Amino acid sequence: MDNNLSLKKLKKPVNIKKPLSLNFPSECFFNIYFKTQQIRNNIPTVPKINRFAALTICAACLLVPFAANFKPAFNITINGEHIGFASSKESLFLAENLIQSSLDQYGQADFSLSDDIEISSSFCLENDIKTTDELIYAITNSSENICMASAITVNGEIIGACEIADDTNSVLKSLLDEYKANPSDNASFIQDVKVKTLPVSTDLVMTSSSLLQSLKNNKNIDVQVISNVQHTESIPYQTQKIESDQIEQNLVKTMQFGKNGIASVSEQVVTINGQETQRTVLHRSIITPATDCIVAVGTKSNGIGSGQFIVPISGYRFTSAFKIRDGRWHKGVDLAAPVGTPVYAADNGIVTTSKLSDSYGYYIVIDHQNGLKTLYAHNSSLLVKEGDVISKGQQIALSGNTGNSTGPHLHFEVHSNDVAVNPQIFLNFGTETS
Repeated sequence: MDNNLSLKKLKKPVNIKKPLSLNFPSECFFNIYFKTQQIRNNIPTVPKINRFAALTICAACLLVPFAANFKPAFNITINGEHIGFASSKESLFLAENLIQSSLDQYGQADFSLSDDIEISSSFCLENDIKTTDELIYAITNSSENICMASAITVNGEIIGACEIADDTNSVLKSLLDEYKANPSDNASFIQDVKVKTLPVSTDLVMTSSSLLQSLKNNKNIDVQVISNVQHTESIPYQTQKIESDQIEQNLVKTMQFGKNGIASVSEQVVTINGQETQRTVLHRSIITPATDCIVAVGTKSNGIGSGQFIVPISGYRFTSAFKIRDGRWHKGVDLAAPVGTPVYAADNGIVTTSKLSDSYGYYIVIDHQNGLKTLYAHNSSLLVKEGDVISKGQQIALSGNTGNSTGPHLHFEVHSNDVAVNPQIFLNFGTETS
């Protein structure tokens, strides 16, 4: 019995201490004695035997309900400090195993629980028996090098922790918010980032500002932001080309100036760590349409040749080349074709001759104004007159068999500085046939 307890000194009920110790029986006894003394003082006239019975009943009434609230338990001390009661040794061992498993899982196997853990049988109020989670908190917080904290894990690895979960969540929110341009942006971590309350090394517990800086410096954490943006963009105008026979060939005249339009564009933009990685157009609407630029390209020949000839007739047979034939010089090529086959100007030029002669029959001479002239003979019909300005490829006659001709064909000559030259220098007529 505690020497400090004395019936003579007892003036009020004793405060029963927790955890329960060896003083528990004496403390209960003094409380019962105090209550019975109060009752005894109030019933002085009751016979002694009856008073004793009454006191016994009162003591039982006081003790039984009081004792009913106490349960057998195991008192746990670590390094001599009481940390709580466990319902069984197994619950304590389970808490220890869970702590160590958590340390191992998150790469903190170097940390271990104190070996100075004592367990003793005792009694305590039922509400004072700790659950497994409460035991984990109590055991962990009694350690010098580990503690329960709100930790941030990235793909299962602890990056850091704060003592308060609200601080840890605030750190993650601050990091995400730094990459958001607008409050409506959706920011998230690409990696598996979680907040967990865990036993961690005290070295990992830091202030929220230090934890935020640690996350910023961690290259294994990527923040993806998906945002919807609205902007206007220019619609480039298109250029339309039209041909005009009122404008000289190779000249271009702007008939209508172009003007860019304006469109409203809604896009979804994806960024990772502030760098754009994807942009998708969700909607585009035209505010102001673009005005096309219209230019007229002249087709009216100016009579100046390009120097590049085209074959003046199609569907022909190459029957005679530029050569000596029948004892005299054949100054052109003969291209046999049915009467009425279209004949075309080999290049731009001006018609200098369009008439009938005994030898050439109906023939045309075109001056290309670049030192070259072409002659088209033995036609059945002439479609242009002297002075006409001709475009390359323009139909000028119908082939025939007029003049000194032995059959329907086009006789075609090329003159350079008024001297007949071989047309095959300029054109490929194929293989000569008889």
